[in-house]
Amino acid sequence: MIMDTPSCNRFEIREAVDEAARNEIYRFRYRIYVEQLGLRQEYADHGRKLVVEPLDEAARIYAAYFNGAVVGAIRGNRFSDLQTAYYRELYRIDDRFPFRPDEMSLTTKLMFDPVLRGSVYPIRLIVHYARDFNARRPCKIDFVDCRRWLLPFFLKLGYVDYLGWVDHNEYGSVRPLFCPADQVMRLQRLRSPLAAVARELCANNMFGGEDLIRSLALGRRQAARPTRRLLADAHANSAAENGG
Repeated sequence: MIMDTPSCNRFEIREAVDEAARNEIYRFRYRIYVEQLGLRQEYADHGRKLVVEPLDEAARIYAAYFNGAVVGAIRGNRFSDLQTAYYRELYRIDDRFPFRPDEMSLTTKLMFDPVLRGSVYPIRLIVHYARDFNARRPCKIDFVDCRRWLLPFFLKLGYVDYLGWVDHNEYGSVRPLFCPADQVMRLQRLRSPLAAVARELCANNMFGGEDLIRSLALGRRQAARPTRRLLADAHANSAAENGG
């Protein structure tokens, strides 16, 4: 748990590369999703209080630590990972996205302790993840999904609304979004914290990301709130987390 008045306020981000570090994150997931939010988790181990999923096997997983305790986490996969097949179908990733599976990433399990919600720390975790995950083999486009209250947050980061509401098998109504890595000028216009990462990796529209946005982005009127599971979602609004 986070102390209300921490003595040193030390924040750091590390990739979980060994079993012990990953188990810390799996326990953190259980605390956020099951104990705090009361969400059904297909892969929850209630005896050991862990949430471990098939996607974790091939994923790169990062944790944020505050004074040594896990306070946030995020997971990244490439669509070349076999376990991403469900999301390829859910997000309707087809010929509209002219990239190889290993050039497309899937970001899931973004969550943060409610005590630090609204601070700069979730943004620091997202930026660190975007930079480090793409350092050696950059992806050309990233996909996420989110629920209603996090849609403005992801749109401000530079993600693009292209599909409408879909029904996730665990989280109900979620909104799939995509973020081309080469939308450098658009990210700068949005003053997104991801703009600096994009400038490091890409020239603007170098593989057609901004063209893709113009052809696929939904209008504002299509971004209406979902009609299903609103009461359940209202309860879950106590911590920042995306749907996957």
